[in-house]
Amino acid sequence: MFYSRLRQSFCASAGGACGRLLHCFCVLLLFLASPCRSQDQNWQIAGTVYDEAGKALPSVTVYLNNTSLGTSTDKAGNFRINVPARYKKAELVASFVGYKPEVKLLQATPDRTANVVFKLDLNNTIREVIIKGKRDKHWRRKWRIFNNGLLGDSPFARQCTILNPESITLGLDEATGRVTATSTEPVLIENLALGYRIRFHMNKFESDGKKTFLSGYKFFESLLADNPEKQQKQLRNRDIAFKDSFRNFLVALSKNNLEANGIEMFTMKTTREFYLTKIPLEREVINGNFTPVTADSVCVFDKTRGNFILHSRYPLLVFQRRLYNSASVFSDYPFKYSQIVLPNAYCLFTDNGWLVTPNGITIHDAWAREGFAEMLPIDHPLPGDDTPQTPVASIQNTRQVKETADLKLPTIESQQTLLDKEGLLQPAAKQDDGLVKPDYVLSVSESDNSGSVFDLLKRIPGLRVTFDGASNTYKVHFTENNTNINASGSFDNTVALMLDKVFYSGAETVVPILNSLTVRDIKSISAVRYGNSAAFGARGSNGILVITTNK
Repeated sequence: MFYSRLRQSFCASAGGACGRLLHCFCVLLLFLASPCRSQDQNWQIAGTVYDEAGKALPSVTVYLNNTSLGTSTDKAGNFRINVPARYKKAELVASFVGYKPEVKLLQATPDRTANVVFKLDLNNTIREVIIKGKRDKHWRRKWRIFNNGLLGDSPFARQCTILNPESITLGLDEATGRVTATSTEPVLIENLALGYRIRFHMNKFESDGKKTFLSGYKFFESLLADNPEKQQKQLRNRDIAFKDSFRNFLVALSKNNLEANGIEMFTMKTTREFYLTKIPLEREVINGNFTPVTADSVCVFDKTRGNFILHSRYPLLVFQRRLYNSASVFSDYPFKYSQIVLPNAYCLFTDNGWLVTPNGITIHDAWAREGFAEMLPIDHPLPGDDTPQTPVASIQNTRQVKETADLKLPTIESQQTLLDKEGLLQPAAKQDDGLVKPDYVLSVSESDNSGSVFDLLKRIPGLRVTFDGASNTYKVHFTENNTNINASGSFDNTVALMLDKVFYSGAETVVPILNSLTVRDIKSISAVRYGNSAAFGARGSNGILVITTNK
C-alpha cells in the first residue's frame, strides 16, 4: 500500500514536471516558428515622390520592374505596393512624363513596411530630342527595323500597337545599317493578343534587322478583354507565348523535364554560322561536332544565392521539337532551334525563368527574335506541370561552377543518337510521295492567308477540326475513321501528316507542327481519307494530310 501511494505521488510529480516542460517546449517552438512565418508573409513598400523643388508629384507610376505589380501616386504624391513573399528583392521604378525615372533596389522586409522617397529630376534632353525627331526619307525603313526589333516576329506582333510613336526618335548608321532609338517618354505598347499594356522606359535600343539589343524598365498593366470569349483567348495566348519562350526553357531546365516540354539540347564544337548549305544533324552528331546533353549536365542550383546556374564551355543548340521550321539548316531536323552562347561560361536565373545575372549571354535564331509581342511579366503564373520531375543537383556557391563546367560532357556511340526517340524524325519513316494518291486536293488562294492553317483544313470534306479548351489545343481527325466502341477516351485518332516528304504521326507531333505553320508557308495541300496501307500500314490508318511548303 505504501509502495502504491509512493508510486502515485511520484507519477503525479513527474507528470507536473513533464507538463511544465512540455509547455516550455511548445512556447519555444512557437518562438522559433514566428520568424519562419514572417519570412513567408507578403511585404509592403510605401513612400512619396517629389520633384526637384520638393513638391509632391501626383499620378506618378511606381512599379516593380518587369512585373505587373505597381500603382500611381495620389494627390499628395504617396503610394503603397503589396509585394508577394517570393520576391526577396525588388527593383522599384518611379516614372513620370517629362522627368528622368529613378530606380531603387530594396530588400524584403516581412516584419515592417519599407519606406522610400523618390526625387525626380526634369529630363533636360527632351527639347533636343524633339528638334531632331522629324521624319526623313529613311524613316519608313528605320521604323520597320525598330518595330520588328521591339515587338519580334511572332504572329502576336500583328495585334500589338505602339501608342505614342511621335515620342520616338530614330537614327541610322548607313555604314552598318544599325538603327538606334530614343524616346522622350515611356514607350506605350498595347498587346491585344496577350491582354497587356506595357510601359517601357527605353534606356537603349540598337538593331540591324537581324540582331537587336535593348534595355530599360518594363511595367505590365493588365488589359484583358471584357468579352469572356476574347478574354479566354488572351489567356490561352499567354500560355502559348510562355510555352514557346526562352523563359520556359529555363524553367524546364531547372525542373529537369526538357523532354516533357519537347526540348532537345546539344553542345556545339562548330557553330551554325559556318554552314552555308543544309546539313543532316545526324552526321554532325556521329562526327562528334554536336553532343547531346541533359539538363543536369549543364544546370545546377546554387543554395547560397537561391538561383539556378546554366553553364557550358561550348555553345548550346536547343531544338523545340513541337515547332516546325521549314527554313531549318538541318535537313533531317525541321524544327525551330536557338543557339545559346555563354562567353563567361555561365549565367544565373530564377526558378520562374528570369535572368538575374546574364553574364554576357547571347541568344541567336528563334529565341533571339522574341519581342514584346510574346513577353510576359515575372509574376505571370507558370502553367501547371503534372509530369514527374527530378530537380537538378545543388551546389553550395557559384565558385563551384568552374569545376562543374569542366566536367566531361556525355559521349555517345555513332549508332546511338537522339534521332531515334519516339516522336522525332525517324529515317526509316521517309516515304516516296509517289506512293500517296490523294482523295482530295485543296486549292490555296491569296485570300486564305488571312486565316490559320486550321481554318484551311476545315474545308477538307470529312476532316473534323475542333478546339479543345481543356487541353488548350486542336484536334484533327477524319469522321468515321477508326471507329472502335472498345477504344478508351485517350484513343488517338489524329490524322497523320506527310510534310515535305517526311512522315509524322500522333497528336503530340502532328498538331504542334500544324500549329506552327502559316498559310503562306504552304505550297500545296491534299488528303488521303483512308490512308494507304501498302505504304504506311497502321500509321496511315487515320488518314494522311500531304503538305508541301514553299521552301
